[in-house]
Amino acid sequence: MTELSTIEQSFVQATEDLIASSAVTVLSNNQGDLLKRAGDARKVFQQLASQGYAVLPEEMQDCFMRFRDVGTHWRASDPESEIGGEFNLIHLSESIRMGPPSWHNRSEWSPEQQDLFSRFRIFDTHHQSGSGTLGCLRMMPFGVTPELWFYDNTRGPFKLHINYCSYLDNVRITKGGHYWQYLFSDIPLNAPGNTYIATHIKKLLDFLQVEFPDVDYGPLLDRLSLKTSH
Repeated sequence: MTELSTIEQSFVQATEDLIASSAVTVLSNNQGDLLKRAGDARKVFQQLASQGYAVLPEEMQDCFMRFRDVGTHWRASDPESEIGGEFNLIHLSESIRMGPPSWHNRSEWSPEQQDLFSRFRIFDTHHQSGSGTLGCLRMMPFGVTPELWFYDNTRGPFKLHINYCSYLDNVRITKGGHYWQYLFSDIPLNAPGNTYIATHIKKLLDFLQVEFPDVDYGPLLDRLSLKTSH
């Protein structure tokens, strides 16, 4: 049996923690095969560059996972609660090779939007919950680090001010709780029409603090406080 890396084991553990919590109902989870044929991070990155797909920075190798995909869809067991989450992380090379989303060139998009979406490579999908949200890499010119973007079908695309490894770390910490990504966007959470997002994130973090006391949610709560202060 192939030994899992530290980060691979951390996502297996995140799912196990959700399953073990009596306050959580896990609706589905998946742990895809390890794509061992693809090789380690260095080999995968070299192959992507040599085949013209992307030149990725070495820092992204620190959080490379070999799972074809790995994810969990869950909700709070309390039927009155709206708390829940989902993540489905796709192997980095698979995500990049798949190309842009099928909807990147819709006629209703402006030329600027079509160009933006044509550079998206989806690596975190939330199709089970139907939230209409995605985590994407925005591929940049060769040698330039990809940007992180969050796409919300009801609100549009938002650039995130974190890197790929930080995104994965926050997925692990929040267990993929809905809308955590807005904490790292430029969207003002104290603006009219956005306060419900802030309220939802606060309820999510309060819930997670109680259920997973070994995790430090202080930095995310501080970030929420900063983004909701006037």
